Amino acid sequence: MNNKLSQHIDTYIKQKQYRLINSILLFKDGQPIVEKYYNKFTKNSRNNIKSIWKSILSVCTGICLDKGYIKSIDEPVANYLSEFAADNHPYHKLITIRHLLNMSSGIYWNGGIHYHCPMLEQLWRSDNCLEHLADIAMANVPGAKFVYKEWDVILLSAVISKAAKMDTYEFCKTYLYEPLGITSDEWAKLPGGINYNIDRDFAIEAHSDLSANDLAKLGFLLLNKGNDILSESYINAAVQPSPNAQEYGSLFWLFEGGFACRGYGGQGINVVPGKNIVYVIQATPTSSSKSYEDVFRLCMDYLDKGSIM
Repeated sequence: MNNKLSQHIDTYIKQKQYRLINSILLFKDGQPIVEKYYNKFTKNSRNNIKSIWKSILSVCTGICLDKGYIKSIDEPVANYLSEFAADNHPYHKLITIRHLLNMSSGIYWNGGIHYHCPMLEQLWRSDNCLEHLADIAMANVPGAKFVYKEWDVILLSAVISKAAKMDTYEFCKTYLYEPLGITSDEWAKLPGGINYNIDRDFAIEAHSDLSANDLAKLGFLLLNKGNDILSESYINAAVQPSPNAQEYGSLFWLFEGGFACRGYGGQGINVVPGKNIVYVIQATPTSSSKSYEDVFRLCMDYLDKGSIM
């Protein structure tokens, strides 16, 4: 462990009054450099992962491809979802799995304020989430515009479930979580039975809580190019910029030198392949969004000075 860096982080967090941060882990060359817990958190404490779940779905998509459940990410979603093969809209049959991965389905979305989203509330009140989504207006031709939204990951979860003929949670548990030694409660289900990471109470995501060490396992999976769980070719493609958003890949955020899984309220896994670094941060999300990327930059600046022991 690097005690000087740990103290440096402590001082910075106190100065910035970042009282909601719960866990910070930093690994370099496979070795722990920093392991910090706050607010009575421990290595076994579980935290809401929020939209890190989106990146987990991307990994599950790659596993589907590797196992032949999905032939190509350029397949139309209508091949798996009959609701989008029913001619509700001429654009529906143009939506591909790739469009879901890079948030460009073209389906209209208004996110509301934080997790108080009227469109999501309407979805939960529906009888069937896929029928409901198929009735929502199309705002753009699929592939034309990046819009960060929940619809695309809900549809991706449905595609994984239909393709593999099992709940998306069961697929993730069998092919990702259990091989990595990760334990998770079952995910929530929307009307119609499709797994989703947000519970009916939009302020919580108890069904997708993971520990910081669980997130580190996911980070190492990505850093080490799959570890026989996921193909290297999928990871390499997933962290390339999408056509309409240079900062976004296939449900991964991109930054200079690396990529990230990010969730509302400050959840994050940052992977820096060139420096062999995995960084994890967790925080208690509130109605006011927080981002703590400055803590990651602080760590990187410190390591760049060559003082890691």
